[in-house]
Amino acid sequence: MTPTGERVTIAVVEHNGRYLVGTRGPEQSLAGRAEFPGGRCLPGEAGSACAIRECLEETGLRVTAVRKLCECRHTYAHGKLHLEFWLCRPEQAEEASRVAGGFRWVPSESLDSLDFPEANRTVLKILSAGGRNAS
Repeated sequence: MTPTGERVTIAVVEHNGRYLVGTRGPEQSLAGRAEFPGGRCLPGEAGSACAIRECLEETGLRVTAVRKLCECRHTYAHGKLHLEFWLCRPEQAEEASRVAGGFRWVPSESLDSLDFPEANRTVLKILSAGGRNAS
């Protein structure tokens, strides 16, 4: 963990105007909340590489990291996080229907109705603006 928090990268996977979303399990912090695939970065791992790896591990879907949407720091009761959000797309469109791990495709206009953790507020605003504010 760095002084600014544990480094976590999130894969915001878009395909045909829909985003890949799951629900945090009962054994996880923030259980029951909506989530994009993602997780802790390995030492020295680039954010884009972490997004690709975590998405494959959690969903079985191979993706390409397109660009960083934003990054933020957030403090929860369970710790400080330094989050990077990466826009990703499936490597092969035909594989998009075969996601695992309880993830599903959600239309972009439905994202605001889901119960995401507070640290996702910035990326959700970017997505609702059509991704125009991305860094």
